[in-house]
Amino acid sequence: MNAATPSTIARPTNWRDVFSSGPIAPLPALALVGAVVAWVGALVGAIVVLLPGAPLARPELVFAAAAGAAVLGAALALARARAGQAGLHAAVFVGTLLGTLGVLGWGSEHAFGPLGYAWVVVAAFVFFPAWQSLLHVASVAVVYALAMVFDRGGVAWNAWFATVTALAGAGAIVTLARIRASALLQQLEEAAGRDPLTGLANRRSLQDAFDIELERARRTGRPLAVLLVDIDHFKRVNDRCGHRCGDEVLRTLARVLQASKRGFDLAARHGGEEFVLLAPDCDEHGAYMLAERLRTAVERAFADHQAGPVTVSIGAAVHPVHGQTLEALLHAADEAMYAAKKLGRNRTVISSAEIERAAELDVTGGGRVELAALVDLAEAVDMATIGNTSHCRRVARFAELAARELGLPAHRVEQVRLAALLHDVGTIAIPDEIERKKGPLTYEEWEFVRAHPVVGSRMLEVTEHRELSRWVRAHHEHLDGSGYPDGLSGADVPLEARIIAVAEAYEAMTSDRPYRPRLTHREAVAELRSAAGQRFDTEVVEALVRALG
Repeated sequence: MNAATPSTIARPTNWRDVFSSGPIAPLPALALVGAVVAWVGALVGAIVVLLPGAPLARPELVFAAAAGAAVLGAALALARARAGQAGLHAAVFVGTLLGTLGVLGWGSEHAFGPLGYAWVVVAAFVFFPAWQSLLHVASVAVVYALAMVFDRGGVAWNAWFATVTALAGAGAIVTLARIRASALLQQLEEAAGRDPLTGLANRRSLQDAFDIELERARRTGRPLAVLLVDIDHFKRVNDRCGHRCGDEVLRTLARVLQASKRGFDLAARHGGEEFVLLAPDCDEHGAYMLAERLRTAVERAFADHQAGPVTVSIGAAVHPVHGQTLEALLHAADEAMYAAKKLGRNRTVISSAEIERAAELDVTGGGRVELAALVDLAEAVDMATIGNTSHCRRVARFAELAARELGLPAHRVEQVRLAALLHDVGTIAIPDEIERKKGPLTYEEWEFVRAHPVVGSRMLEVTEHRELSRWVRAHHEHLDGSGYPDGLSGADVPLEARIIAVAEAYEAMTSDRPYRPRLTHREAVAELRSAAGQRFDTEVVEALVRALG
């Protein structure tokens, strides 16, 4: 990359930076500034010759210096497109020589003679790092002393010292102004890329950062996640405690996002109560875990807040799976976030093929999801994972048979059947790449799978059958405490969950799977009985066996 490109322009904000930083503007622009300075110097020199006053020692030399400055300005203007650091240094040194002609023209003993050097020194401190500019001051000092020797036969040290220190002082003032101007420019640049209320990056900065990270992701083949975070019921917050309180909620959420994200993630305010987190090197699993960490951190931060409990819904999308541009990823994340809202808010949803179905869930005025809509979603999940809807329906049938055999009341049997039908609805949160994986899962992938009962449970919490959520959450718990997600054991595992566990195990064993053929009824019963008393409830196992004949 050429040194004259804007990406290499220095932004010095202290003396150390000024001593070592590069040019403060593109080199072609500096060359044009140098041309203007040379032309102004030429004009001043010509006017000095023509104006009346004290006679000049050699006016022809002053005029020659003015003419040379005009030529130097023309050369800089014409060559500005090819200007380089060496060319600008040469131009400044030529300016020093032209200034010396002016000194000789005035007469080296004249106080106004060295004023021509001021143009050169100011230009040097504007163009170059301070240490290079000081070298030009040193060259002026040497050439000025030589001019005195040539003109007078010796150096008037008092005049020489006063001139050199004045020029160095002028350079110091220029440097101070450069530091101040650069600091102000940096503040303006930062302000232009920041949201004024929260201090987070704004949409422009988000786009700039995404472009950089997208290029890196394409080059390295690493994933890039976009998380869309939306405050639940934010209008109620404003209505309840006022817009000032609402602004404080936004600022607090911004602080939580900054504290909870990884160091290299970018948090931005997308507008209103929506925030975006750009997470490089983050796949669907990582995006879900990061989003859940953010969500729970927000819950804790607002547990005792003056605005009352505040929660967020989060939708996540990952490049290249869900889109190739920021707009596409934000759209996918928005659909996932909208599905999270429909499923009861205060949750995370990863973009997937079933998100569109989830986003169409019917919600009543009380904010509850219709159970029929969740059934449709459960069937869609089955269709996406195994190609038909038989799994959830067969598990529901086996659970119903076992519940009847155990003598549960009719309404309880129906509740068990519904819970069994919806037992795997939480797998909507499992990324497609894990669902489709042929080989064994990693520990991290298993953690993702083990989270699905919790997701399904929370989805059922917003239906008219909230009691079903506890059974769905516990349907992978074992009597000996080796199950998940809570490690329950014995009587702590609800009976209904034990029924679903046995029904699901029997259905899985008697169905064809890509990794093994199905077992016969006799073989499946033998497997269930071998795990009875440890993994499964013995009474439930025997009830299902009797019901199946």
